[in-house]
Amino acid sequence: MKCGLYKQMNKSIRNLIFTWSIILLSIVLTIIPLPDLINSFRLPWLAMTVIYFSIFNVALMGVLSAWLSGLILDLMAGGLMGENAMILSIISYLSYRFRFQIRVYPIWQIMVVVLLFLALGELLSLWIQGVSGTMNLSIIEWINISIAVIIWPIFMGFIQKMESVFLE
Repeated sequence: MKCGLYKQMNKSIRNLIFTWSIILLSIVLTIIPLPDLINSFRLPWLAMTVIYFSIFNVALMGVLSAWLSGLILDLMAGGLMGENAMILSIISYLSYRFRFQIRVYPIWQIMVVVLLFLALGELLSLWIQGVSGTMNLSIIEWINISIAVIIWPIFMGFIQKMESVFLE
């Protein structure tokens, strides 16, 4: 049982706070310094979060929210301005567009769809880097996407558990 100010808050405000807390946490996980040994294996946490909220919690995650979170990531990571914003906007639009079909899929098919969305994001990133002249083609990025797809059920279960605890 929750008490105090948190209990009195409107459900939509609690949902907003929860969603943006998870988004900010995923941005921090994306840019946090890691040891050299595992620095290359950096998962696309923000893209996974955008996909999740665009499919399962559409009230607060749309194309504009994905663009804003991508812009925040671009500012904090110091990369090409607007690259992540555009990629996350496209991923958010596609996952929002097909959310009704994706929701009824079994978990293995959802994992395939997440793989397609993350691969599309990586291909868009390679295209943008190629146009800007900073292309860095590496197998590590594709390994990161594979690892992200493998841990997708754990990621999805974690966010659903957090939603049941904080938005109850």
